[in-house]
Amino acid sequence: MFKKIRRMLAFTLALVMMFSMTALAAENNTSDNLKIAPKNSEGNENNDDIAVYGPAAPVSSVTILTSEAKIENGDVIIPVYIVGYGHNEIAKWDGKNATYVSQELFSGTDRVVYAFKQYWNCGTATVGTHTFTFQTTSINSPWNTVSANAEFVISD
Repeated sequence: MFKKIRRMLAFTLALVMMFSMTALAAENNTSDNLKIAPKNSEGNENNDDIAVYGPAAPVSSVTILTSEAKIENGDVIIPVYIVGYGHNEIAKWDGKNATYVSQELFSGTDRVVYAFKQYWNCGTATVGTHTFTFQTTSINSPWNTVSANAEFVISD
């Protein structure tokens, strides 16, 4: 008998807690009065920080900037110039993955970014002939993959 009363009391408390939480959540619904805007926009729709003109341009070309390749702190750094927007970049030095370092953005007078220069760390420089390969895939239609490769000679 005592177990039945205890079970009934626990069930009743659970129901009371469940409905009281729902009621509290419903009472504070003020989402109709909320507004959202970009940070520092001060209500100006022509915010200088935001420029939306349409879909991003697909990747159209990739160029390995061989003349700008350098050895920095004993590591080989290779810059790649990408026109358009890509993702899933794969950079390899003699078949081994290179490490992304940084990138520069290039934009026109309308502030729209149209190209990127990415820097890739290929690891320790060793004397000999080496192959660098790079590929990226467009982030939107036609989802094409563009690639390039170049050979480098490191000497004493």
